[in-house]
Amino acid sequence: MASTLIFSLVALISIITVPSSMSSPKASVKGFEARLIHRDSPASPLYNPRATRADLIKSSGRRTIARQNYFNWLMSNKTWSSYSSSYVWAPIDQSPGDYIMRFKVGTPEVDTFGVFDTGSHLTWLQCEPCDQCFSQTIPIYNPASSQSYEKAMCGSVVCNTASGARCPNPNGECKYEINYMDGSFTEGDVATETVTLEDDGLSGNISFQNIIIGCGHSNVDTTAGYPAPGIVGLSRQPSSLVSQIPLHRISYCIPSKDKGNHSSVRFGSAAVITEEETQTSLLSGQYGLYQLSLEGISIDGTLLNISRSVFDMTADRGGVFMDSATTFTLLAFDAFIEFKLGMMNALSDFKPVTDVDGLFPLCYDYRSGFRLDITPEIVFHFTGLDFPLGDENTWIVNSEGNLCLAMSLNEGSSDYTIFGMYQQQNVNVGYDLDNNIVSLKYRDCE
Repeated sequence: MASTLIFSLVALISIITVPSSMSSPKASVKGFEARLIHRDSPASPLYNPRATRADLIKSSGRRTIARQNYFNWLMSNKTWSSYSSSYVWAPIDQSPGDYIMRFKVGTPEVDTFGVFDTGSHLTWLQCEPCDQCFSQTIPIYNPASSQSYEKAMCGSVVCNTASGARCPNPNGECKYEINYMDGSFTEGDVATETVTLEDDGLSGNISFQNIIIGCGHSNVDTTAGYPAPGIVGLSRQPSSLVSQIPLHRISYCIPSKDKGNHSSVRFGSAAVITEEETQTSLLSGQYGLYQLSLEGISIDGTLLNISRSVFDMTADRGGVFMDSATTFTLLAFDAFIEFKLGMMNALSDFKPVTDVDGLFPLCYDYRSGFRLDITPEIVFHFTGLDFPLGDENTWIVNSEGNLCLAMSLNEGSSDYTIFGMYQQQNVNVGYDLDNNIVSLKYRDCE
């Protein structure tokens, strides 16, 4: 049966080729590996022992919807100059929430963690002194105790590079501001700091110096609970962490298990970019996202009647993106209508039932004899790559025990498609950012 993989993982970093005494990585760092642990595992700092199966399913659905709101904003008619004052993600702990990553900041080092987000352009965390801060599970970072913390000034390269930066005083310190659609926000100083990635006891830590960060002194989270202290930005924009470190190859592999599973995200020479026949092009987009070229979708060998233009990017709409914080695939309107109809036709011997959780558009009662081994094959036809979806990448068991299609409609006006993390289970996903290549290959990710 399909697993209920509600993504959000803790990344514990293990360095592959870096000596522990290294102070500056630029000359000799080749690659490192981050060990990933399921968010709902007891090992996770965000583990909630009281959460039920229904709670976890609904939480993943809320994160997908919240992420959709962010993309709706991003694809709307806004310029980058309005970025700092425009509304972006919905709740901090529920929108970009598919992974969290442990790391250290400052000199001496202080432990912290943040949401691992390929759609965020700036790494930020809560900082003392707090004008206003939300509760978190670890002490709030105090930059006054760090010898390597340095505020950026307006007009500097750092300030001009940082996403969300603003300068109330053109001759003063550089500030940042990010507002969230639910009323949450973070404001503070743009700075540079030493960021250290943890090892797993096999080899030494690695420190990256002069990394651009946001140090949030005024932060509000409108949701209950204890969200992550901040965000680890991994988009393709210049101020993201992946753009600042000299390692432009990334890969990850997520297994289809509920809890206690282990997987990894790899950087640099440690990243696994698989062979040419598993590759498709990574397009250059104005939003700093990971954009692909999708030509069509087929069901049981029949290509659906979806115009190629539905997946093409225009000035402010369309496009196909891969994103670490979107759990379930969202299809553009015309694509979704054809896809749902095609699935219902292929499964005409069974009557759809309403999803008790209110999240999924197409469900079937397990008591009617509906089984995974009779479901049709779905293939996403990327340019140069036909990628079939496995059963565990396609169906999810809802809280009533019924099997539901783990894809949905993008209800935003910008009509884009997001290839979600649930559809990437048991797949080695590799990004070669220098050569603009994405590779997708099934493998055992455990």
